[in-house]
Amino acid sequence: MRFLLAAFAASLAMAAAPAQAKYSLCNKTSYALSAAIGYVDGDRLATRGWWRLRPGQCKVVLTEPANPGRYFVYAEAIPGHRGPLRSWSGETPLCVENAGFFNLRNQEVCRDDPTRQRSFFDVEVTPEAGGTWQTDFAEASNYTVYSAEVAGVQRLLRDLGKEVGAIDGALGRDTQRALAAYRAEKGLSEGAVIDDAVIDALIEDANAREAKLGFFYCNKASAPVWSAIAEPEKDGVYVSKGWWKIEPGDCAKVIKGALAHDHFYVYGVIEEGRAERRLAGGDRTFCVNAVKFAISSEAACADQEYDEAVFRRFEIGAAPSATFDFVEDMFVAPPAQ
Repeated sequence: MRFLLAAFAASLAMAAAPAQAKYSLCNKTSYALSAAIGYVDGDRLATRGWWRLRPGQCKVVLTEPANPGRYFVYAEAIPGHRGPLRSWSGETPLCVENAGFFNLRNQEVCRDDPTRQRSFFDVEVTPEAGGTWQTDFAEASNYTVYSAEVAGVQRLLRDLGKEVGAIDGALGRDTQRALAAYRAEKGLSEGAVIDDAVIDALIEDANAREAKLGFFYCNKASAPVWSAIAEPEKDGVYVSKGWWKIEPGDCAKVIKGALAHDHFYVYGVIEEGRAERRLAGGDRTFCVNAVKFAISSEAACADQEYDEAVFRRFEIGAAPSATFDFVEDMFVAPPAQ
């Protein structure tokens, strides 16, 4: 699910001295975010991230002057938030690393790996800004910096199963009660106090909870596996999604959160030169595409101009999480040349 985003120039930019010039990102949402930026660096397009932005937090991400021209910005909610991944995004695919801080000056490194690409939105920095610019990530609720911080604490408490009432950015009685109880549980100072320590503890606990849930693929084959999955959506209708490139020995989460279905359909393919080894044992056809996709089964693949692949049913029962291992002998041999 993508949220509307808002990008705003800092109104104080005209008065800023060159030494104060900078590019800042400001989180005016109820989500804890991981943010990245793209910019021209000499003769190359560079990307840099991830910066953790607590709800209500603003952070300088480039200390050099924001030159007039185009920048690219992206943010996504931390995995610990319940529900589908939220992102503040656009139409420009750029490279990132999936974990840790990165500073990339070669946009070719992710060309063949869609899991390392994110869709950035464009920001046009004007000459009148004087080298200082701020981009705000926002929600329809139009929070201020303070109310975003409160709403973020409410959302994180709810992610952990605490009763807080509405997520509205108001520090009401239910929120104060839940916050004070959580602080006591974590051994923090008493009272319904919002500070960096409690927000960081909430983020850590929410992420730890989510890490145990979801659908995982693990590659136990000797070559990279390009994987896809088909997830039940409603009666008889599925959504097929891909691709995740999984290196030998690695695992990837392809569905986040507690699983709500008793089965899924799995698919994988190993490329060997010009040949392909596809996952055997398939019993149902779903749509796939050459690039990243999410396709409903309500319409025929040909009518949507997509290809077809035969997926394999995988039963999980009532488990809140599941792992499917790709093993070498699961893949059919490539056709004889």
